[in-house]
Amino acid sequence: MRMVLDAASGVSRAGALGALLLGAALAGPAAAQSASGYSFASPPSAEANRVYGVSRATGEMSVCQFERPAGSFAGITRCFAQGDGAGAQKAGNYDLVPTRFAGETGIFRVNHDTGEMSICYVRDAPQASGKTDPIILCTPPAK
Repeated sequence: MRMVLDAASGVSRAGALGALLLGAALAGPAAAQSASGYSFASPPSAEANRVYGVSRATGEMSVCQFERPAGSFAGITRCFAQGDGAGAQKAGNYDLVPTRFAGETGIFRVNHDTGEMSICYVRDAPQASGKTDPIILCTPPAK
């Protein structure tokens, strides 16, 4: 590595870069889990082919799964519409926590700032046409 000395401070660029990288490494996951962006997790059920997502700032939920339509060579990513409680919540620092219950297909949305949590899950919702469509629902936050 070629070292270049900053004449004003006497600090090499390589040294400054090394210090910056060391600081980032020491900050680790805590820095990566700031209240911006998204967190993703899957439920513990071996039968669930889903990944849940949450906006860390707003608590807004999403959930998608892999499907391969009958007779199709390629699969698709199917995401579900939001139902009650799955939209944006009060501003906070949200994350997803799966349980260890093997049959569980839902996931907990937790707010690290308030200690509140709710369970989010997919349910078939009746439509006006008489058919049902799966949507993501979340219980009201509680602690």
